[in-house]
Order: sequence, then structure tokens, then C-alpha cells
Amino acid sequence: MEHEAVARVRAEVASLHAELVRYGLVVWTGGNVSGRVPGADLFVIKPSGVSYDELAPENMIVCDLDGNVVPGTPGSDRSPSSDTAAHAYVYRNMPEVGGVVHTHSTYAVAWAGAG
Repeated sequence: MEHEAVARVRAEVASLHAELVRYGLVVWTGGNVSGRVPGADLFVIKPSGVSYDELAPENMIVCDLDGNVVPGTPGSDRSPSSDTAAHAYVYRNMPEVGGVVHTHSTYAVAWAGAG
């Protein structure tokens, strides 16, 4: 069952990155989505520095709740997103959270810059 749950979250996280691009929420690789694996102390996040058009379920990275890559899983030969530690912190401390989206969208950056 856990294998099926990981596969579902891999597919979901990979497809959600396309939504970031479609809605203009990211530029280059500046943002990411992660998803908690239901029933396991795991989450899935994108690899670092990979363009969104190259993302696929099989290259998503499975991490434990400390942000460590789970060895021997597909994608584990790559480095996870540079934001993995922040995502892991959220999942460890907020068990009700099922996913995290981190972007530097134009509007959010402008709003933050305006104070």
C-alpha cells in the first residue's frame, strides 16, 4: 500500500509543477511543490535545479520527515530541492498539512517589497 501511495504523490507533485508554470507563479526553477505521503513519515519533492518541463513522477525525490533522501528510491541519485529542509520542518511540526507550495511569484514578491 505504501508503494502505491508514494506513486500517487509522485504523480501529483510532478503534475502540480506544470500548474506553477501555467499560472506564471515561477521563473526558471524558482519554486516547488511537495506532498506528504499519506500513512507514512515521508514526503515527495522535486529535484534541485531541474527545469519544470523535465519533471516526471520517476524523478521526484522521496524524503523522510527530517529531509533525508530515502536511498534506493527512484530519483535518489539527485539532490532534492534546496528548500527541502523548510518543507520537512512543516511536515514534522504540522501533521495536518498535506502539501507545501513555495514560489517567488511576481505578485507576492511585489507585495512583500511594498511592505
